[in-house]
Amino acid sequence: MTNISSRGSEDREPTKEELQLQMEDSRERLAQTVGEIKETVEEQYLAAKETITGVLDYREEFSKEPLVWSLGALSAGFALGYTMGYAHKKTKGSKRQSEISAFANSLVEELSTVGNNMVMPSINEKVKKLFGFDFSDLLDEIGSGSKPKTRRRTKTASKKKRATVKKRKKV
Repeated sequence: MTNISSRGSEDREPTKEELQLQMEDSRERLAQTVGEIKETVEEQYLAAKETITGVLDYREEFSKEPLVWSLGALSAGFALGYTMGYAHKKTKGSKRQSEISAFANSLVEELSTVGNNMVMPSINEKVKKLFGFDFSDLLDEIGSGSKPKTRRRTKTASKKKRATVKKRKKV
């Protein structure tokens, strides 16, 4: 019987006051944990904000070194353009395309449309004023893969030239 009575005291339900004390203790520990988390997050936020502010303040850095930044942007643009063009070229004939190559193809098409409709007319006009030739015609010629027609020397033309040179040396 002793076992039953001792087991009964262990299994007894806590009183209302004991439950309230446990709840209040849990609330205090929870509030303390939440406070610690807030402090940690706040510190991390401030550190990230400081880092990002330094990185994103590129205007000041650009004004100090405009040539370096311009060359960097040019290099990045060239590298990205070359990479996208290569991906576009490699997948042009294949039937199966990955998501990246599909993205490259759509990007190339969009940029081509924008370039041909907005950028190219302005550039063509300025090149025509400065240098006196039609830039878009030149690009079309390059794009079609045709070479400008050049006269090839024939064997008789080479012999005539040699004969002319020899005559000049004699005189």
